[in-house]
Amino acid sequence: MSGGFLVLLLAMFGFMYFLLIRPQRAQQRKHAELLGSLKPGDEVVTAGGIYGEVVELDAERVMLEIDEDVRIAVARRSITAVVPPEELERLESGEPEESTEPVTVDEPMTAEERDAARS
Repeated sequence: MSGGFLVLLLAMFGFMYFLLIRPQRAQQRKHAELLGSLKPGDEVVTAGGIYGEVVELDAERVMLEIDEDVRIAVARRSITAVVPPEELERLESGEPEESTEPVTVDEPMTAEERDAARS
């Protein structure tokens, strides 16, 4: 009985390792590589959704230029991605995305309107 429980416990740990721990470590490693490869001139996006160009780096902070003569300092770990050059060109040219038509949703009905519609 004790041997079966131990096998079950090891199987559950193995399952959790391959399902949760391993992918998360791979993602952390990839993010660390991204932060290590940052250099001045890279266009990046922060976790808060701010796009900017890296102008200065130190161990903890990154100085971003978000507009002409507008610079902000952000935590290095808040950089989530480097913007690919083709995306940067699209953003700077002002081209709209494929779907330019806004999606609209009908106004929800009140309980009285639903009752009236059923009658």
